Amino acid sequence: MLGPRDRLIGELYIEGNLRVSGTLEGQIEATGDVDVTEAATVKASVAGREVNVSGQVNGAVVASKKLVIGRSGSVVGDVRVPRLVMQDGATLSGKVSMGPQVAAPQPAISESPIDTALAAPVPDGEGQPKAKRR
Repeated sequence: MLGPRDRLIGELYIEGNLRVSGTLEGQIEATGDVDVTEAATVKASVAGREVNVSGQVNGAVVASKKLVIGRSGSVVGDVRVPRLVMQDGATLSGKVSMGPQVAAPQPAISESPIDTALAAPVPDGEGQPKAKRR
């Protein structure tokens, strides 16, 4: 929990849930739920399972389950969520990407030499494999 008189500038990674009541600038990433209370001012990107905003968030929001913006909540930034709930009086300014797949992690790029060679642009005449004789 980040209390009402607490202030954090930087990156915050949490295993579990996070409740923000103070000021946070930078980046928030939680494996559990993120609750931004009415007293909170967040100037950061926010990522969590379920994100509830009753205060102010200025930054991108990614929720793997859903985003709930309460009646006193304000989000200014792009949002990627499978579900979005906005109560009467809530404000949202930014691009919204919704659906079951938008919050899923992107597949990792293969690091095999063959895939890397195929994916990397090669200038004309350079990088051509030479035949090996045994």
